[in-house]
Amino acid sequence: MDYIGEKCPVCEKIFTADDDIVVCPDCGTPHHRSCYAAEKKCANEEYHSTGRKWERMNETKIRFRICPVCRFTNSPDDRNCRRCGTEISDIRPVSENDQRERAEEQWKDTFSPHDNDDIIDPIKYLGYDSEEDMGGVKLREVSDFIGSNTMYYLPKFKRMNEEGARPSINILAMMFPSLFFANRRMWGWAIAAAVLGILFNLPADLLLYAKEYVDQIPGETARFLSNNTRVLRNLGDIGLAVDISARALCCFFSNWLYYRFSMRSLKKLKKRNAMPVQIKRSGGIKPLNMIFILLIKYGLALGAIAAVFVGYEMFSTMKDFSTLSLLIFR
Repeated sequence: MDYIGEKCPVCEKIFTADDDIVVCPDCGTPHHRSCYAAEKKCANEEYHSTGRKWERMNETKIRFRICPVCRFTNSPDDRNCRRCGTEISDIRPVSENDQRERAEEQWKDTFSPHDNDDIIDPIKYLGYDSEEDMGGVKLREVSDFIGSNTMYYLPKFKRMNEEGARPSINILAMMFPSLFFANRRMWGWAIAAAVLGILFNLPADLLLYAKEYVDQIPGETARFLSNNTRVLRNLGDIGLAVDISARALCCFFSNWLYYRFSMRSLKKLKKRNAMPVQIKRSGGIKPLNMIFILLIKYGLALGAIAAVFVGYEMFSTMKDFSTLSLLIFR
């Protein structure tokens, strides 16, 4: 607790930031350490028998209402939150000291049921103006939408808003592009990355499947793969080179794509007058999406391989049937 500006009950001098202060464990009265040592007792010892607690003499009179939804600090006369519009007429006005004491009490209890946002207000906007306009949306709205890893994305988004498209490195997007996009709820790009990845790797997958499951492949398809191994290997090398190039593009421009996606999503939400809570729920990350895109990707990959085998068998059968028909009716 901050005792600067209060009086020591022994010497009656005002506490300063340089003073060594001790507090009575029973009633909470602050003393200069030297004064407490000289008296060898609390100056308000009479409080101990009655259970009375020391009270501030210089409590600040500035009071305010804190919105329970977005944690915005409103004046005590406000009936609705200035930021999100939530009704706050029933919220009791509190002072800075009330907030400080409440925070100290909650720090003592690790398992406090209260929301930790009441205790700590993190440096959420990295020193930027939370009301700064970023192409039709506020910086605080962008921060709420980003959710996880704001410290990484917010400076990049601000620079992109000011300077336009800028390459920036994103290792996760390079290694696992479809997972990155799905985790950030960018389903269009996630599915596109998954489909392109399957196509680029299909020749190599066909060769691998032919070697591992040679006994299960129909005869005509097996002969086709065996006769065209060199072609498939060359196509696999080309596919690998294109895949690496596509991953490099994802590495350098996925942050820009995420910025564009965030701006479009926020503008749509604002048209619907979405509250900050809705913005947070619509953005951020969703790890479960990564599982879904993996299932989709491997399902499509198996389907593509099966389609090649079945399609070639059907083509061979139709070709043989056509040849047989010509021989019969010649």
